[in-house]
Amino acid sequence: MALNPSVPLAQLDLTVGVMVHVFYADLLDELAGYLSRIPHPYTLMVSVMDDAARTLAEKRFSTLLRLDALHIRIVPNRGRDIAPLLVTFRDEILRLQLICHVHTKKSLYNGQEQNHWRGYLLDSLLGSADRLSWILGMFQANPALGIVYPESYARIPLWGHTWLGNAEWGRQLANQLGFDIDTTGYFDYPAGSMFWARTDALRPLFELGLRTNSFPPEQGQIDGTLQHAIERMLCLVTQHQGYVIGILPGDGRLTLAQEGERNRQLYFDTPLPRKIDYFATNATWVSFDIFDTLVIRPFLTPQGARNFFSMLVRKQFGIEGFDELRTQAEVKARRQAGKDVNLRRIYAVLHEDNSFDMDVLEAIMALELSTECRLLKPRSAPAEALERLAADPRRTIVGVSDMYISSQDLRTLLPLAIRRGLSRLHVSCDTGWRKDTDDGWRALLLTEHGDPKRWLHVGDNEHADVMRPLHAGMLFPVHVLRPALFLDVVPSLRSLRPSAELRGHWAHELWLGLIANHLAQLGDRRPEWFAQAVRIESPESFGYVVLGPLITDYLTWLARTALQHGSKKILFFSREGYLLHKLYQRMQTHVPALADVVGRYLLISRRSMNTSALHNLKDLAKVFRKPYTGSLFGLLESRLGRDVAEMAQQELGLAATQSEVYLPEMAVELTERLRPIAPMLEDVAQRERSAYLRYWRTQVKDDDQPIVTDIGYAGSIQAQLARVVGQPLGGAYFAVTAEIDGMLAADQWAVARFHDGRSDADAPPVLKYHLLLESLLTSPSGQFSHFEQHGTGLISRYREEEGHSQRWTFIERIQAGAEAFLGDLLDVVGGNVLDVNLVPRAVQEPLHAVGTGRWQLGAWSESLIIDDGYTGRGRVTTLPGTS
Repeated sequence: MALNPSVPLAQLDLTVGVMVHVFYADLLDELAGYLSRIPHPYTLMVSVMDDAARTLAEKRFSTLLRLDALHIRIVPNRGRDIAPLLVTFRDEILRLQLICHVHTKKSLYNGQEQNHWRGYLLDSLLGSADRLSWILGMFQANPALGIVYPESYARIPLWGHTWLGNAEWGRQLANQLGFDIDTTGYFDYPAGSMFWARTDALRPLFELGLRTNSFPPEQGQIDGTLQHAIERMLCLVTQHQGYVIGILPGDGRLTLAQEGERNRQLYFDTPLPRKIDYFATNATWVSFDIFDTLVIRPFLTPQGARNFFSMLVRKQFGIEGFDELRTQAEVKARRQAGKDVNLRRIYAVLHEDNSFDMDVLEAIMALELSTECRLLKPRSAPAEALERLAADPRRTIVGVSDMYISSQDLRTLLPLAIRRGLSRLHVSCDTGWRKDTDDGWRALLLTEHGDPKRWLHVGDNEHADVMRPLHAGMLFPVHVLRPALFLDVVPSLRSLRPSAELRGHWAHELWLGLIANHLAQLGDRRPEWFAQAVRIESPESFGYVVLGPLITDYLTWLARTALQHGSKKILFFSREGYLLHKLYQRMQTHVPALADVVGRYLLISRRSMNTSALHNLKDLAKVFRKPYTGSLFGLLESRLGRDVAEMAQQELGLAATQSEVYLPEMAVELTERLRPIAPMLEDVAQRERSAYLRYWRTQVKDDDQPIVTDIGYAGSIQAQLARVVGQPLGGAYFAVTAEIDGMLAADQWAVARFHDGRSDADAPPVLKYHLLLESLLTSPSGQFSHFEQHGTGLISRYREEEGHSQRWTFIERIQAGAEAFLGDLLDVVGGNVLDVNLVPRAVQEPLHAVGTGRWQLGAWSESLIIDDGYTGRGRVTTLPGTS
């Protein structure tokens, strides 16, 4: 949501407090300096560790200006700064409306004090009177603003923005607070636990009734405690309360973001192969996580893959809800065993708890393994790094996975190059230990006789593959961002994240998973393309990510539409139908039901139909309906053909045909100007109509019930074509405008996938960026003009376009990327492709990201132009904001 501007301090009508935890009393003067800048009366609450610190705090803070009240209390060294906030001063804070929470942070990092982190946080929250006035004014101006805090300090790694070892604490807290959390993704929180907040936003935390002894004794923990979990809950609780968060940028600007940057630049600073090679320099042992690190599935999350497999089981075995049954069986089997179990044990529990025949379950288990084998693809950069490292005989390379597939089965599923590179596989269902525990890493080191100081681990899980190896004293691990999290981490990709209701739905997670995998493969090698705005330097990647999902969704909808209407023929209008027809044919081979629904690439254009449908001068009203500015000659050439334009010039004179005309204002006048050539015009029209009808009869049979398809809009070509061929036609388009009903005869119909102006108000991306879409869906040939009859044959004529062949070299690569996307999707779903029924607005989001400039394109994008002679504009750049 957009936030209102900050209001002047004089308008502030909120009670304010500051809670300071003083563990290091030598920082009292520093804190007093910051507090002296607060420009509004406030209550100060201070927790200290002993009597000496209390005396110093009383002396230093009691003289502060604008102090309404001062409360100082001695607290035990337990719960760090969080326990004093939620326990010691609970009652005082809940009587206030705004609270600022700060403390004397001296986090030890690599054995050195980190005063810069503390200074950064305090400067951001209490840096000056003007800054404080602005922050307080934002709370006054925006009742929905719940918490304000600084962007994460620059040295906090990307993977620090996850639950790490605090997930179980987080689940317990969320359960008590009445909501669920996602423990697998990235999220925002005030790292360092300093912030301004509305007390109502955090009220549920205060109302937990925590006591000081709810927190663990202080042992220098860096993770995995209640206080670490609460720090991560601050924003989640705020949002659950219906408030929004505000994040102050690290450069000091006075503005608020509602989602953070999370220091992704620290991840996208070096290509992944170079990272692995660098950190492996002194490594004798190298371990790799398997899933999302060495191999990737096509679905965004495991939940999506399970939902897809459940669909296969339902279709092949008639069992409904298999994903839930299997999940329940796995949970029960693990609980019974007290450890991870293998696939066979899971299916045994399925047999015990249900009435399924064991032979059926054996067949389903075999299908699950074969499906895994079919879906798994190597993540090329880490897989190639594995091969390089494995080629060194001095090194031991092993795979480690917390998984239900046994090492024996897993070896058969992995791509050959990965199997060869791993000397051993350690899988939790075989070993009994997991890599998300310290015991697991100790067991691995013991089993491999490894030296932790010479052991490098590479993996994607921030807790199991990064924090736990660090805790085991190993070399600094290489973090591999799993593909799904690119959509969390990179701000300009976040609009692709699935909504809660779509999460886990296999079809939605499939197209997003394919995109995420593609982007991850790019990011592994070219991280600079993701460090700031997303950059798509390759035409093939643009086609894969932007055009592929859009066309795939359209074609599956089109096929379902044809089947529903009993159509035997889909006519793809040239030129925009060139790629659509090509990909439809590829999809058709996978779907037996489409065997009798033939796709044809139909040579047609507005110009060809304008002339062919012309019977007298009155018909020019339809031709002159759309806007045009330019010469009369150019108008006639673009809308009725060069023969008509030259004929008019010969009869009316050069001056008349070179004069500037405007449509639709001059439509009636121009019709009268052309009256002298009416007989000749009708003769040209009759000739072209005769030739086109001859072509039509080679393409369409009487009982085909054809559907025409195009990007769409007002349906003018469909209407004109129906007049020419004398039969009703259906239309299935990307988008149509409200004008289409007035254009089509009563016996015709039209539907649209992405926008129907007869019922939809807002223009979607396919309409906003329709010129871009038209430039992408062109063909290698020029625009079709008309047919000429020569004896018994027909010759097709095309309008020449300057530079089209050069532009086509890039367009062809874009279209190849779109075809690759459909190919990858078909490899997964096969004959189930018509079940891919996506959310129309969602698959337009990549197009929207390009159109708004959130995704930047390479220099090749300059080729994305069209020749818009129809309106007189000539060559038009199709990317907004370019010229």
